[in-house]
Amino acid sequence: MCRDEITRSPARIGKLVGTSSPGTSWSYGPLGAIDPGGMNLWGRISRTVTLKPHRAIGWDGASAVVEITLVGERQAQVGHEFVYRGPQPECRPCKVRAACLNQALGQRYRIKRVRDVTHPCLLNEERARVVEVELAPPEASLPSRAAIEGAVLSYEKIVCSNAACPNFRLCHPLGIEPGMRVRVQGVGAELDCPLGYSLVSATVAYGD
Repeated sequence: MCRDEITRSPARIGKLVGTSSPGTSWSYGPLGAIDPGGMNLWGRISRTVTLKPHRAIGWDGASAVVEITLVGERQAQVGHEFVYRGPQPECRPCKVRAACLNQALGQRYRIKRVRDVTHPCLLNEERARVVEVELAPPEASLPSRAAIEGAVLSYEKIVCSNAACPNFRLCHPLGIEPGMRVRVQGVGAELDCPLGYSLVSATVAYGD
């Protein structure tokens, strides 16, 4: 599968042969400044199991669905983030593809637990590890007129190629595609835009 890895340090853009996770992604490390970056992903067998959705039981007895997938061995770290980009042709014969290719296309995820289970990866001829993930939509810039807490809107891309702008990461959030539905959870400060756009920073969730 394809996953964009979200790295915190400068990285090359593109797919690295033999170091990509099942699929393709942008990679972010555990929190910090995000640089649009390259792609990495994978190495050792532990045991093989049939992967199924799993329910975790809380202290109050309530259950919650745990979302699992597979990532490269080297990316299997708590806090690591990636954007799911879909399957690759090499994934078709994989026996665990249903558990690996199970995220929403274009959305960003964070690893919250690493399991002691690995499987061979046909894409990179290495191994993929089972992990538990959660959605991790990035902070983004929004037009001031549309930034209303609780509002659900279709994300509009900011037309700007100035990568040196301090707002570039907010205006080009990895994990939010143009036209994607998002829900505004919080409205932040007004942004100083060199092009004169009236923008604010906002925390968002993926919309229904």
